[in-house]
Amino acid sequence: MLLSAMKYVRGYVYVQLTGYAPERFLNLCGSRDILIWNLTPYGEGYRFCISVEGFRSLKPILKKTRTKIRIIRRCGMPFHAHRYRKRKVFAVGIFLFSALLYYMSGFIWNIEVNGNSYLSEEVILDFLKEEGSSFGAKKTRVDCARLEEALRSRYSEVIWTSVKIYGTKMTVDIQENLLPEEDYQKKEDTVCDIIASKDGVIQDIVTRSGTPLVAAGDEVKAGDILVSGSLEIRNDSGEVSGYLYESADADITAEVSYSYEDVIEADYIDETPTGNTKTDYSIRIFGAAFANPFFKHGFEHCSVVSDTSQLRFTDNFYLPVSLTRKTYQEYQKTKKTHSEKEIRQIATKNLRNYLADLEEKGIQIIGKNVMIVKKNNKYVAGGTIDACESIVSYQPARIYQTTGEEGRETDESD
Repeated sequence: MLLSAMKYVRGYVYVQLTGYAPERFLNLCGSRDILIWNLTPYGEGYRFCISVEGFRSLKPILKKTRTKIRIIRRCGMPFHAHRYRKRKVFAVGIFLFSALLYYMSGFIWNIEVNGNSYLSEEVILDFLKEEGSSFGAKKTRVDCARLEEALRSRYSEVIWTSVKIYGTKMTVDIQENLLPEEDYQKKEDTVCDIIASKDGVIQDIVTRSGTPLVAAGDEVKAGDILVSGSLEIRNDSGEVSGYLYESADADITAEVSYSYEDVIEADYIDETPTGNTKTDYSIRIFGAAFANPFFKHGFEHCSVVSDTSQLRFTDNFYLPVSLTRKTYQEYQKTKKTHSEKEIRQIATKNLRNYLADLEEKGIQIIGKNVMIVKKNNKYVAGGTIDACESIVSYQPARIYQTTGEEGRETDESD
């Protein structure tokens, strides 16, 4: 590609060779280091490309080999410049366009976010906007190291991040904590108790540090202390003389119950495509949208599919210009009624999706009791779902100060 660009800048001609000894002509060009390319036989001679400098040095070779050469096409920048030498406005336009292109290369016109799961792309983009490093920000004012540190400080889910700028494109790569929430919400510099995050019946408890206050089979309420971070120290008389403090650490699972309800309307509107479509285009420049004022799709009911592409020269050189294509697809609305069989199929599918979402969160389903009841013109699928999951949550431990026989309770949250 670089060689082609150099040939274009220096200029070359596409010629046709005829005469007595064309093969000898080619041999002499090779012995004198005259470069020719795209050589193809044509009639009793050849056609090929040759540089302008090489073409000017062919006269003695043509005379010696009794051949003739004819220019078919002139290519390259020197010939284009000569052709438009009297069009000063055109030359000024090219200069202004080049200057504008160079100026816009100093800004960020595209942002790519990779690796996010808990945090949505919109949240990351809003964060960058607050930091003044969003779409249209000047590259010299963007401190990538500061953005990385601020992103980790703002969101506890982010454990690693990398912000890089390539051309006019900013790439934000992040890595999130994939452990359950209770594994990272604990503060390392605070003595913590483990409390129940929801109501349930303890199924299993494995304590690594702290004092367990519940056992398997106990029923607990949300907020109850399950494992205390304080340990009583008693004297020979059995009185509390002090406390030892260590953050509670345990694995606790409990049987919990989820209420489930899904309302399905018997009557529904069916949208049937007619096959009629219309396409409209709009352009966005520097964030300002310009739509076609004369376009009207004329459909009473339609769906819209949008496809936006941003102008770019390379993979990393984007410009603040994007083209949006909207396809309008007409459909007709028809009122229909679900049969009882269809209702049950829909309810089963919805329940299956709900259970799948729970299982993706690490919740083990151990039972379900869901029934479908008809109410007026509606069907209600409702009941309970029994599951087994971790109910570990943390709160600052209570700190006790003992004076004599009585203890005075304080809260470490200050």
